[in-house]
Amino acid sequence: MAHLSVPRLVDAEPSRPAEMRPNNEPDDDAIVLAPDQASQVDRFRDELRLCETDTHRYDLCVQKRDELLDQHTGLQILVAACERVMSTECPEYRRRKQTKSRDSSQPPSTNKEDDAAQWDRFFGVATDGSKRLSSLKEVVRCWGRDVVQHYQWASKGEKYWNQLRTTARRVPVWEEAVVGLNWSMLQRSRDIHRRPVKALVNPIEQADLDSLRTWSREDPFPCQKLTAEDLPDTFGFDKYGLMVHKEFAVGLPGPDSTGTTEAPADVVAEVIDAFLADATTPTSHDQSSTCSADDTAATTPEAPHFLDRPMHDRMADDTYRRRVLAELREKSRQHTSSQDSHGKGTDELIYKLLEKAEQPNTDSSKGVVEALFCTGDEAASLAESGSPHDALIITEGQQQFRWSKGDRPIAQLFRRMGFLDKSVSVQIPSRCSTARSCEVRKLSEVRKRFLTQDETNDPWNILDMQNPVPQPIPSHLTGENCQLLPQVRNVVLMEDSAERVVASTQEWNEWKNVLDWVLLSEGGHNTAPHMDSHGFATWITAQEGSIGFGWMACPTEEERNSWMADPRQYTGGCWRYIILKPGQSVFFMSGTIHFVFRVRQHQTLALGGHVLQWTDIRRWMQVMLAQITNSAITNEDMRRSAPKYVLAVAKLVKARAEEGEVEQLGGGAAVTQFFASVKGTLARL
Repeated sequence: MAHLSVPRLVDAEPSRPAEMRPNNEPDDDAIVLAPDQASQVDRFRDELRLCETDTHRYDLCVQKRDELLDQHTGLQILVAACERVMSTECPEYRRRKQTKSRDSSQPPSTNKEDDAAQWDRFFGVATDGSKRLSSLKEVVRCWGRDVVQHYQWASKGEKYWNQLRTTARRVPVWEEAVVGLNWSMLQRSRDIHRRPVKALVNPIEQADLDSLRTWSREDPFPCQKLTAEDLPDTFGFDKYGLMVHKEFAVGLPGPDSTGTTEAPADVVAEVIDAFLADATTPTSHDQSSTCSADDTAATTPEAPHFLDRPMHDRMADDTYRRRVLAELREKSRQHTSSQDSHGKGTDELIYKLLEKAEQPNTDSSKGVVEALFCTGDEAASLAESGSPHDALIITEGQQQFRWSKGDRPIAQLFRRMGFLDKSVSVQIPSRCSTARSCEVRKLSEVRKRFLTQDETNDPWNILDMQNPVPQPIPSHLTGENCQLLPQVRNVVLMEDSAERVVASTQEWNEWKNVLDWVLLSEGGHNTAPHMDSHGFATWITAQEGSIGFGWMACPTEEERNSWMADPRQYTGGCWRYIILKPGQSVFFMSGTIHFVFRVRQHQTLALGGHVLQWTDIRRWMQVMLAQITNSAITNEDMRRSAPKYVLAVAKLVKARAEEGEVEQLGGGAAVTQFFASVKGTLARL
């Protein structure tokens, strides 16, 4: 097998100014920072050093600036909210506060100086926070608390809040205000000389507020309510009728659309929820000029909530990819052995793929959708409908099982495994490429290695471990259409019996449990592109550590055939990637060519399993035929098991077709083609 030369990888590293290179001197700032703060600074420095251009570095600086300023504003609001609770709930605090106000001109006594200074700081921050909130509370009285919290205005600056307050006074009904705001943003989206409408949950800028106030003075109001047809292709309406980018718009995705994304609730807004609650009822002095929260609720249309939709954090995913590339370059420089190993070949291939890999298209207006970020209900609808598509489905929070709090999932996993004298197969990258990639190790040895968490240049990967966790399958894959595989198991083990499975040891040995399994890996272990065996569709849910997942998106027949002819070298086609965070699941269809990559810093744990869909039998049979013909493209040996699967599925499909359920199998043409493929496949076995 030919490999990339070491000089090629070294030459690929971008140059970096000398002043940006790490040195051995301690960082003076780290001396005064808390450990978690110092860690944040280190991560930020690393991210900057991974940037390949100055423009990208500056963009990261802007992002960090806004993030820190939002945190500062949020802390002021939090202090103000807590101070109000202190005043309401603690008589002693209230008495001391009043005493301090009367004696503010007197210097504190020496023995109370430190405590007084702390209270002075607290009062100062709380006062600033209260002043900032005064504007926002008036907006709440006009447009409603839900609107204020949805658009995360609590994290904006004082100037923005004052503009909001003035605008809300001028146009106190949100349903009227949103019409003018939409017109202003529509004009901005059409004028290349003006600031574009940002892809944010709150795209409203101060210029839009200015325009709304100007138009509100005209009689009649010059703006009319927009419809979806009036908007550019990349925009839609959110739950409150505001023009936003489609990823934040309201709507359910079809088979070729990602639908919408609801931004997560603002943390600060949740904390100050009670603080703003009393603002939803107008006070006596401004009832004539404002609308109540009840009025707003009565006129705001109901819309579905998307609280479980995963966010596609493109910048974080790109940072993860670049970190893996940097680590692979460094690993290549340190690799001095001339011996080819499984890990060396895989790392070189992963490096090539990640260099060209891009993030998936999630917008149907920009072409074929390659990944769908769905709520549980949307994902279940797609899984049950059997709509033909190749897009990955990414969900969050769909796993029924929950780990206990207070300990790592990996540590809990080993406790649940029980008897640790059992053996498992461990993939070890340093093994010679001409030998098997796995070694057999005791589970107790694996446990010790993972709980010790020592750094290693030879990361282990255990990808075939039995699952001790109950109900791991994501909820959206529990519908009837996804239950073909359990029925195949029953046919293999029990044939015509409908009783509970009772099988001999030999029969069980012929059935490999593929319904669910554990994937455990040390950081830095990569898996080369492959198809999952037996034509299975697959789900993976990250439990601990983030996991890089790459795949060939929508391959043409030529690209698929070229890859199957040389799976260890082929880099053509369109490669895409996402980063799975703990709690997120990915579901990909039968025949998906995919690979896995990881940063060195974190161990990873995932639960996974396989699925066969009744509506996907035609594709499944085509993939099975390809895998039988090209044994090198899968991650398992199929010679003995393939005939059993083909015959079992054929038997089940025949039974359903005879019961008149052809449409539930994808239609008459799909069933006919399925049986034709079965005949051809069995002839090859």
